[in-house]
Amino acid sequence: MQRIPDFDGLRFVLCLGMAFFHYSFRVPVENEYLQHLILRFSYFTDVFFILSGLFLARGRDPVWSGRSYAAFVAKRLARIYPLHAAIFSCFGLLSILTATGFMHPHAQPDMDWRNALAQLFLVHSWGVAGKSFSYNYVSWSLSALLAMYLCFPGFDVLCRRYGGRAIFFVVAALIGCELLARAWDAPSITRAQYADIGILRVLPSFLFGMWLARQRPGDLPKPLIRFALAACVLVFLFHEPAYLGGEGATLEGLARLIFLYISTFVLYAASMQGIPTPLRWRGFVGPSRYSFGIFILHPLVGLVFFNMLPETWGKSVAGALLLISAGVLLSVLAAVVAWRLFENPVHRWLVGRIDAWAARRSDAKPELTSSASS
Repeated sequence: MQRIPDFDGLRFVLCLGMAFFHYSFRVPVENEYLQHLILRFSYFTDVFFILSGLFLARGRDPVWSGRSYAAFVAKRLARIYPLHAAIFSCFGLLSILTATGFMHPHAQPDMDWRNALAQLFLVHSWGVAGKSFSYNYVSWSLSALLAMYLCFPGFDVLCRRYGGRAIFFVVAALIGCELLARAWDAPSITRAQYADIGILRVLPSFLFGMWLARQRPGDLPKPLIRFALAACVLVFLFHEPAYLGGEGATLEGLARLIFLYISTFVLYAASMQGIPTPLRWRGFVGPSRYSFGIFILHPLVGLVFFNMLPETWGKSVAGALLLISAGVLLSVLAAVVAWRLFENPVHRWLVGRIDAWAARRSDAKPELTSSASS
């Protein structure tokens, strides 16, 4: 699969932004514009789901069988599960030490064994068991993505069969998931995880990424693409709609997702036509391999780092930004160490075993065929 430098760089920037966003709740930035801008970093979560669908759809073979499906799911688990299990174990140990009286943290950790099992098996964002924000609070997105991986062959068949018309499935998913989220007592689809049904938030964006992977927007005029890119950046930086929930000046629900779909499409068009963007900077593209580590590790890093700081630190705007930036930098360093010593070696070992298993005799009868003539 040919890499897309802009999107590799974007993936790294997204994870930095998500860490910065979460840390801003630990060290508030007392500046209205900066507060609102940092709140809009929450958009990055939805872009992350788009990229997940995009990258997977660009790298798939056209034929599915029972063996290839099992190998696909196993490889996705090999990518996300070892580090998830390691970080979950740290949060679980914290809960055990608190329950037995060996630790007395400022905030009580989750100590519900049902939530622990649901998070361990990554089903806590399916609406059937567990709480989205128990233990490692970012893992709700991994739970939702696991559901997407399990359904990916069906999505792949639809996208290949219907081509560009698969956008209608994206529209149907948008509307349907918005209605279901509200029926589940969530304020909107972009807050479905608060109702422990994060898969509703992920599904439309994941499908859009898969649809986007099969588009070839080579006919759009380059001046139009540059203008659209600039417009999207300006909307992100300065547009502050009033959110009815009273939690900040951010786009929510369908409005947010439509804006992000347009922005991602424009960036994809720029990438396909070779229009340079700052995301191609090697300082973003090179460290993109550490993105997942930053994403999954930063809650634990933040828990340790910010609890060690004196409460009097970070009271000024500059001080708060400095502390948050330091926390993000520590998350990057932790991700680098984890990738070199654990994440990458374990992933390569597991993928090698999976490939060896998949190389054995193929299933006699394929269960799913994903080809243009099916």
